[in-house]
Amino acid sequence: MPDTPTNRLGLYKSLSDGSELVDYTQDLGQNWDKIDVAVGFQACASTTRPSTPYSGKPIRETDTARTYVHNGSSPASGGWVQIPNSSSTFNGDLDLTSGRQLNIGSSTSDASLAVLAAANNTSLISGRVGSDTVSRYLVDADGTTRWGPGGSGAADVTVARSGTATLALTGSLTVSSALTVAGNINSASNLTMGAWTTYTPTWTAATTNPGLGNGTLVGRYAVIGKTCHAQINLMAGSTTTFGSGTYSFALPFTSANQGCTYIGNAHLLQSSRWGGHFVISPNAGTASAYFPNVDATTTTLTAWSPTTPITFASGGVMRITVTYEIA
Repeated sequence: MPDTPTNRLGLYKSLSDGSELVDYTQDLGQNWDKIDVAVGFQACASTTRPSTPYSGKPIRETDTARTYVHNGSSPASGGWVQIPNSSSTFNGDLDLTSGRQLNIGSSTSDASLAVLAAANNTSLISGRVGSDTVSRYLVDADGTTRWGPGGSGAADVTVARSGTATLALTGSLTVSSALTVAGNINSASNLTMGAWTTYTPTWTAATTNPGLGNGTLVGRYAVIGKTCHAQINLMAGSTTTFGSGTYSFALPFTSANQGCTYIGNAHLLQSSRWGGHFVISPNAGTASAYFPNVDATTTTLTAWSPTTPITFASGGVMRITVTYEIA
């Protein structure tokens, strides 16, 4: 009987007492073949992995390009542990023990995963789903985080550091619970809310639309939550045409459909001053001003038009302020 074969490769060993003649095929040829197969990563298919691997046996799958090492457990088919490479996939989490990144530039970290990137805008994490062709989640080396709709859509929400102790959000923020600000919200250094924005409101009439000509028409609004504060200033010029029928102005946002009419102030300046109301109906995109009758015989309000409450002409000014809930 020969001596016990080697543990890992099962290499044949003839009797150590010298009584057994050396056979080339058995003692040399087959042993060298086994050694040749074992050098480096053994190539095999995912369906033809070695059935009796030794602990520490490395393999490379030719059909998946994945690499594995055997941990020596039984059964042998369950002991293959994947080694990360560019073709790796993991059915479970990839667990990393805590380490420290030292003396790489001026960076140190005690994170479990520490990455040295080439530039601030180098992406460290990229997430896609299904057939996405553009990442729907990206984290860059400088912490900039971007979200997109998936598919082929570009990122449309970004959170990034914009200065010392400052984060900037590109997009909108919805808070489903309480929002707490540590500081005075009226202080620009803590929270800026309701910044005013300029817009050009459309000026129309029920029958024939007016023409602004060389007049001026400016609207401004500020939104805090669902509350909109708006201003409209109109000055008629020498080439302004005034149309016919009841006047209306376009609102910066459609009003909420809450069954509530919103009342603002209207101030008309022509040969004299007239005070009235600016009335916004529910679910409306436009609104009109109302003034008392010019003869002052009744308190009934009449919609503003080219001739009510007086003839609107060059140099005439309309000023409107209103607060309402937006849709």
